[in-house]
Amino acid sequence: MTAGHYSQTESRDGNSFRIAIVNALFQLISDQELSTLLELMQEFYGQQQMRFDEAAASRAVTSALYDPALAQIYLIFRGPELAGYFTLTFCFSLEFHGRFGLLDELYLREPYRRQKLGKAVVAFAEDLCRKAGIEALRLEVGRENQPAQTL
Repeated sequence: MTAGHYSQTESRDGNSFRIAIVNALFQLISDQELSTLLELMQEFYGQQQMRFDEAAASRAVTSALYDPALAQIYLIFRGPELAGYFTLTFCFSLEFHGRFGLLDELYLREPYRRQKLGKAVVAFAEDLCRKAGIEALRLEVGRENQPAQTL
């Protein structure tokens, strides 16, 4: 699945996108979803055996909420169920000759893995970057995370 090869329907407010091929909804977070996102982040960090500092995470997310040039954070829904989240940050690199996108965090709860949601997220992020005039997108994954390496 590559950008442009999936059906994307934008909501009227421009904050959610339905991805038909995987029956998913990507919802740009707002203040109201902060506690939900922090819970998902804590799950993700726990599974990755990373230290989670809720106060620091809350400050970082709040910064992104009020400055979309830093990052966009989306909740991932499969039908009515919350499947995970992803964060697309915007960086600068001489190697990439300007701005590039970084899929900083992509977390899918266990029941939603291996269903092409990750590929849909990557394609969606590629599309967001393309529309912003950004030509490079990075995703960093651990060596032990074989399924994520196929994205």
